[in-house]
Amino acid sequence: MKEPRLFVGLLLVLALSACSDVFFQQPYRVVLEPAQVGYEADDQGKVNVVKNNAFVQASPGAPGGHLERYTYAVVDDSGYEVFWGSGSVNVEIPAGREEVGGRINYISKNSEPFTFGLDGAAAEEHLSQGAPVNWRMRITWYARTSNGTEVGWVQEHQIKYPLR
Repeated sequence: MKEPRLFVGLLLVLALSACSDVFFQQPYRVVLEPAQVGYEADDQGKVNVVKNNAFVQASPGAPGGHLERYTYAVVDDSGYEVFWGSGSVNVEIPAGREEVGGRINYISKNSEPFTFGLDGAAAEEHLSQGAPVNWRMRITWYARTSNGTEVGWVQEHQIKYPLR
């Protein structure tokens, strides 16, 4: 007798989530191309940060929104945070659905591209430490969904020298 109640409860949860921005998985992620962040340096040690092409990918069924800002920590090979910072972006995120012929299709969608890159001071410190391979940039991205809810998620990217 409990099974019909469980089934009805599950249907109710699914119906409510379809009518709102309730989403049971991470709705967004930022894709960097290349996947690492990094820099190049000339013979005199002058650092040139390589900018990444980036876009926000909305999962199928995710609400639309805006990517607004990020914070970051540069983590060394011992796990210590050696640099911190933040920045703002203004990228519209499309909803992960579209209507075609009266039917709603749930699909992954990408935002317009934007540029992103490693902090120059962090790149200089990385190079001065011998460009260790285990340094990474831990980024917390913040977006506001179409109903005004703020969501945040963490992504990590290896710091690479040279990055071409």
